[in-house]
Amino acid sequence: MDENNLINSWNQQRAIRVKSQLAPTVLLSAVLALCATGAITGDSDQYLKLFLVGLVASGGVFSVTAMVAAVRDSLSVIDSLKALKSVSALSSSIIKSGSQLKALALLFMAMSTFNFVLLLLYLYR
Repeated sequence: MDENNLINSWNQQRAIRVKSQLAPTVLLSAVLALCATGAITGDSDQYLKLFLVGLVASGGVFSVTAMVAAVRDSLSVIDSLKALKSVSALSSSIIKSGSQLKALALLFMAMSTFNFVLLLLYLYR
């Protein structure tokens, strides 16, 4: 692939990383609102709590899977850009973002786990 195609691929992967977070963010916001208003508490019906845990878990799994795949594909684009003999300033900037992208993926997985554990602790204390 040439540099322009690689940059276009990078931009597509970046859009996927952003879009993959929209639904889980709305979902977590709704669950937080329900918990904050007292509509869902530790005393709520067990089936409702299990449903919420399953909903948040499945949303988290799909979100993390999409994020990890997009990061992996983005890192492949970076490797391909590194293999080019001459690159633009934009490509150089993309190449430099590789380590930040890896850190972002790790942080995202850690925060997703943290949010899930916190929900479990709130519902089953």
